[in-house]
Amino acid sequence: MRAAIISLVSAVVGGLLVLTGQWLIHRSEDRRYWRGLLRDAAADAATSFSEEGARLNSDRGRGKANSRADKTTYPVDRQRALNRLLTLPHGDAFGPQLSDMGSGIEELWKAYSGSDEEWHAARARLKEAIDAFRAAVRHEVQR
Repeated sequence: MRAAIISLVSAVVGGLLVLTGQWLIHRSEDRRYWRGLLRDAAADAATSFSEEGARLNSDRGRGKANSRADKTTYPVDRQRALNRLLTLPHGDAFGPQLSDMGSGIEELWKAYSGSDEEWHAARARLKEAIDAFRAAVRHEVQR
């Protein structure tokens, strides 16, 4: 009788260990999936700000009085990327960095026809904001 009880308890403990292991594996795979989506959505958001900044920089470098950057395409693409990012788990953790990037691109537009000092300062602030966002995303994804 004692051997039967030990055998039964061993089978139950073994089954619980297997179920716990499967749960941990599933949880890990689920986290990896969501973090991949978070990384991709964050990359789309950062790319949107970077592309608009690069277009402005290129146009100003060529001496154009007005940028040919489309003022409607970038915000629409950016809004799509931001909405995708903010609907993901932990996507709302990047609010301050997103706000800084938004302010940075607005400053760049304002400095477009300003002095070289204003332009370079605005461009540096946007770059810093994008770099801070990328670092925050890397930190969140590696957690």
